[in-house]
Amino acid sequence: MNLLKIFSYDSLHFLVWRESDKSLTLLAKDYEPTQVFAAGLISRGGAMAFVCHDDRQNLKFFQYAPADAEARGGNKLVCRADVHIGSQTTALQSHWCQSSLLFNSCTMPSTLAALKQQDVLFGRLEDDQRFAVTFGTTDGSVGSIISLSEPVFWRLTALQSVMSNALESNCALSHRAWRLFRRSTSRGGCRSNDRKKGTIDGDLVMKFVDLALYEQEDLASSIGTTVGLLMDNLLEMQCASSII
Repeated sequence: MNLLKIFSYDSLHFLVWRESDKSLTLLAKDYEPTQVFAAGLISRGGAMAFVCHDDRQNLKFFQYAPADAEARGGNKLVCRADVHIGSQTTALQSHWCQSSLLFNSCTMPSTLAALKQQDVLFGRLEDDQRFAVTFGTTDGSVGSIISLSEPVFWRLTALQSVMSNALESNCALSHRAWRLFRRSTSRGGCRSNDRKKGTIDGDLVMKFVDLALYEQEDLASSIGTTVGLLMDNLLEMQCASSII
């Protein structure tokens, strides 16, 4: 049994419970002295990542990767991505990501059985085996964090980049600057100057759906894809993030 432990000032600790001698053993931890308010797990197929929310309203994503050079021989949780969400939360709740093929079904078990009969691989792919986290914030908003396949991630990253330049922002503020990780100076925290980024802002890319058709076609052609493919990716992302 594996356990994820959070401390108010010492970030995340990943431990394993050994039934043989009834003991807890520390596998890895985050060495940055971060004030963690909430933590959760997301997964896709056999890959799993830890998410933590800190006092600076950031989200950081870690993986246990003993073979990685940054892991210090396996003793350190490796930070894969970070983002600033601008709101405070105290809980991250995991949920199963629904496929768009099942999302509007009133009889999900029978629909799932029918899909498996038509496609023997349905439910076995990594995108069909995803867990996301949902959170509420102190200002009344609700958000979700989901994992994406690499092709979808890079496609939406390109879309996010061109949309942040093409669309008008509120008060002429920089969207990229708003989402940058906010460093903490308490107790020598965040000594590293590297921001990992590696996240997609769903609020921004979902604005693509509301654009006029000619604007959608211009943005899609600028990143070498089609409007239909982008719409499919955004639909899957919306269904996976839904908990109702």
